[in-house]
Amino acid sequence: MNIKVCGITSPDQVERIAEAGADLPMPGFTHLQTAQPVTWGHHMMAYVEMFARDLSRVRDARKRMNECPLGSAALAGTGFAIDRHMTAEALGFDRPMGNSLDAVSARDFALEFLSVASISAMHLSRFAEELVIWSSAQFRFVALSDRFSTGSSIMPQKKNPDAAELIRAKIGRIFGANVALMTVMKGLPLAYSKDMQEDKEQVFDAADNLMLALAAMEGMVKDMSANRESLAAAAGSGFSTATDLADWLVRQADIPFREAHHITGAAVKLADEQGVALDGLSIGDLKAIDERIDERVFDALSVDASVAARASYGGTAPVRVREQVAAAKKRLGLED
Repeated sequence: MNIKVCGITSPDQVERIAEAGADLPMPGFTHLQTAQPVTWGHHMMAYVEMFARDLSRVRDARKRMNECPLGSAALAGTGFAIDRHMTAEALGFDRPMGNSLDAVSARDFALEFLSVASISAMHLSRFAEELVIWSSAQFRFVALSDRFSTGSSIMPQKKNPDAAELIRAKIGRIFGANVALMTVMKGLPLAYSKDMQEDKEQVFDAADNLMLALAAMEGMVKDMSANRESLAAAAGSGFSTATDLADWLVRQADIPFREAHHITGAAVKLADEQGVALDGLSIGDLKAIDERIDERVFDALSVDASVAARASYGGTAPVRVREQVAAAKKRLGLED
């Protein structure tokens, strides 16, 4: 079974994106500011999780919505001796709809599709936005080939991530279709009203744009390459291992976290003044801040140590990322 999940259509594709980057450090962000180091594989697996949920929503919606309205007639059912179960089965439905009034007046099948499409589109847009940021000269986290980026008409140095930007724009049409049909349906009494003929344009337009966005994202995922040097360099910027220092003070020096937070803040300030990372401070510098700090602290202040320490289930430690890749391949039917 070959499931398309955001461009991941085979085991080797999953491995290329996530497993190969399981031990590649990069900065993790909150508020778009450096927070803690994570790995490239961990970040990619976050999107695998998102799109896997989208896939589950599609499957769940189909189970619920695969009902046949045929035989409900105008609104009250029919007096002819028909077998609605037989016709539903013949047409590939799981069952006939249970109420004739509901059958002619419900558009839940369309609304569920538009809702699922909107959530999936939102995930696509978030990924696209990150690709826009990451491919910029300020970040240089990823590179996209000329197939998915274009130059400027007057600025020859530019390489614009047009495909990602167009995905962001297309998402608005999908959201709009969802809101439009919800608005059509919200004030209608049972049973049928001519307003309902507006459902088709919304569904078809949303479907076309979602398929286009998925195809574009699939192409970019296959095309993009991670800049290992830029990612690794950025992973240690912004004093990203400050939390590790605080955690070390709690675990090894038995200092309450409130106090450890204060000590770490002083260390960050000193490192900033000296223009070095936290592990660039001398043990003398650190002891001047608090005598309880000893040489063992340097084992916790590197980016690699920080990443490896996050070994809880679902964490960014390389061993956990590889486990999650394997689990995702099994769950999505992508095993070799």
